[in-house]
Amino acid sequence: MDIITSIIYIVLFVVLLIFIFSMGLLTPMIDRKGFLSVVATGFIVGLVGGGFFIAPVYNELPYVVGSAQQILGDSEAVYIETSTYINVTDLIKQIKEVDGVISVENEGIFLVTTNFSNERKKIIEEKIPIVDENFKSWYVDSAGVININITEGYDPNDAIKTLSDWLVYTADIQTKYSLVKLKINVESNKVNDFLSYLESKEIVISSVEGPVQGAVNSTKNNMPDSIVIVFFMGILGLMVTLFGIYFDETIKFLKELKENLKIKIKELKEKIKEWLEELRENLMEIIEKSK
Repeated sequence: MDIITSIIYIVLFVVLLIFIFSMGLLTPMIDRKGFLSVVATGFIVGLVGGGFFIAPVYNELPYVVGSAQQILGDSEAVYIETSTYINVTDLIKQIKEVDGVISVENEGIFLVTTNFSNERKKIIEEKIPIVDENFKSWYVDSAGVININITEGYDPNDAIKTLSDWLVYTADIQTKYSLVKLKINVESNKVNDFLSYLESKEIVISSVEGPVQGAVNSTKNNMPDSIVIVFFMGILGLMVTLFGIYFDETIKFLKELKENLKIKIKELKEKIKEWLEELRENLMEIIEKSK
């Protein structure tokens, strides 16, 4: 939601408050039996206005905080997963050319295979560094999950083909599907555009991490649920209606309060003046005696 839309929503909610305030002003002209109906209407209008106008603006607050964080110029890490049915090396080259991308790091390859025994698991773990010297670290699960980090710059498609072929030839372990995980460092103020780019390419976004996303998540976690805000808007509508109903009495009370305060202040000034005069006389007596 843009700023103009947010302002329009807030203005519309204020218009609703003015409406229920005016409705409260007219209440003295209505049968007193309708008092509860008027108050209930104010509460309901507040709820509806809060739900339609305030809640959407409220839900955008974390992203407003994130936008403010972007001004600091930090970078965000975008993690993606892509199928190896495409040429991952070419994809990395394309991503590096996108405006705002600082660097692309290979987070490793991920294979899901047919199940194998714990004995085979140990053999795979022992032989992986021999299969390809570009395999740097790995995780193997007999349930059919293999995750390997590879040398930076090494073609992920080649890595997966080498490992898949070896698994089939040595133990008839079939690869069901495979993924490549990439970490892309992006300028904070270009993250939204970059995410839109990835979505247009139908690339799966695993997560976004960094100062901006951290600020967004922190704000979300510390904000009350929007239902609470909507209910509070209902209470606000009720209070505005009551203020309209008792507007004349409130103005009269404030005027009386103002007059009473003036009287009290005047009395206090006189007392202070008397006290200072008395203090001055006492000091003069002391001075006279000291002579």
